[in-house]
Amino acid sequence: RKRGMVLALGAILSCSMLLLPRVPRAAPPTSRRAPPPSMLKAKYDLVVVGGGPVGVTAALRGAEFGYSTILIDATPPRQFQFTGPTGLYSKALRDSSLRLDVPVLRSMGIVDAAIWAQVNEFVQQILRKSGDNNMKALCLNNVPHLRGMGRLRPSDDVGARCSVEVAYRRGESITLRSDNVLLASGSRAVRLAALEQWYTTPLGGHVRCCDSDSIKQIDFLPRKVVVVGGGIIAIEFARIFAQLAAEVTMVVRAADLPKSLARVGIDNQIGYLLQADLRAAGITLLFESEIASAQGDCGKATPSARARGATGRLRLEVVQTGTAEVREELEADLVLTATGRKAVTDGLGLDALGIEIRPNGDLAVSTSLMTSAKGVYAAGDVIGAPQLASTGIEQAESAIDAMLGRRDVGAAEDASRLLDMPVAAADCSPAALLSNAARYPIGIWTMPELAFVGLTAAAARAERPRTRRGRRRSRPGCTGRRGGRCRRRRSPRRALRVESVRRRRRRRRAGCQCRLGRGRGARA
Repeated sequence: RKRGMVLALGAILSCSMLLLPRVPRAAPPTSRRAPPPSMLKAKYDLVVVGGGPVGVTAALRGAEFGYSTILIDATPPRQFQFTGPTGLYSKALRDSSLRLDVPVLRSMGIVDAAIWAQVNEFVQQILRKSGDNNMKALCLNNVPHLRGMGRLRPSDDVGARCSVEVAYRRGESITLRSDNVLLASGSRAVRLAALEQWYTTPLGGHVRCCDSDSIKQIDFLPRKVVVVGGGIIAIEFARIFAQLAAEVTMVVRAADLPKSLARVGIDNQIGYLLQADLRAAGITLLFESEIASAQGDCGKATPSARARGATGRLRLEVVQTGTAEVREELEADLVLTATGRKAVTDGLGLDALGIEIRPNGDLAVSTSLMTSAKGVYAAGDVIGAPQLASTGIEQAESAIDAMLGRRDVGAAEDASRLLDMPVAAADCSPAALLSNAARYPIGIWTMPELAFVGLTAAAARAERPRTRRGRRRSRPGCTGRRGGRCRRRRSPRRALRVESVRRRRRRRRAGCQCRLGRGRGARA
């Protein structure tokens, strides 16, 4: 009866929503729109290429110092600007998964298409809010932005070091001149060769294979998910889809999760705890495995299968790493590959200025984050590890301070004193960041979250053999566990009772009989 009442109420509400007149959505204020290219200046003090968090921070930093700055953003037309490619979407999807209970909604008769529509609406609200906040900050600081692809060109003007050609429409472009250019083009996900055709081929009306960038385009709620990879992004998405009541399987090349996370500096003991947490959430872990091939299987499209978007699945052949021995076959509504990221350097015109590129594809920069071309700087994922938003933002601020000669010496001295480093070595280049693990914390947005900073126990013992290890574990009623002993919290009353009991025990050992009211300690 309750289920019927709920379904009837939902039908009434949906009909009432259909009968209501549609109110047109108000257009955004004119002040927040991008100015037309005809109104832009021909020369700027700073041109920032890239509209992610690194590029937005660099543009605001330049405007803060009073320099004319313009931001070039190449976000696709159907995506919100200034929201980042992957990081914010995964956090928004995680927050949305915590707000809904998918098994309860399914028990009420709500189909998966309606559930995913609600999840997607929550995600879009978060992305839209973040993009609007960044847009407002740019407008308040009078930073214009142009949506298009930027490409470096040798400058034909004596008063400018380089030029940036921006293609903003089909066949239309504009050339901007500047003495300083910051490249913050970011990185893109690395795709598996065995699944190359399935990244763009729809199956059953949906694309069943995505990477950590194209995952934003999924339009259905999957019930069986295979996550390929053992890094931070793979772990976060595996935990998110498990929260959305999906059967999740992780395919990892390493022998265990701590070895897979060793390259990011996580301690083995924390890695084992994270591995146990994933298994407790119902996630299947396949170690020393990789995907060899994939085939599409449409199967029989029943009405219930169409309602939940399961009219097509991918059949994956999983083999043993190293031996190529077939281990098992998996079926998945969605396959997510998170096997690393690569810097975006193609299409930037780096050859025109002779900018050096490392063998791994990252841009080579100096301690001041300047490339081999004078006046061209780079920050963020495009210059390599650690490829974090927090370190990218710090690199953007450091690059702007260096190129405009506004470096805060006092802040550099404070940072060097805090990090126990000389002032000259307190830079934000990838080599300097990776040389000191205490300079940047790393967070993994699982449920609950996990964060770490500094050296691992093995690295600390290698530097200082007499290093001692302490551990604090959060438990109900305990402040933590350190050195194997549990220190319990006590209220003031309980502390007084414990102290009185200890006092009585000491008196009994001394021969007092105050408890019986006899002897020397009776009056005391």
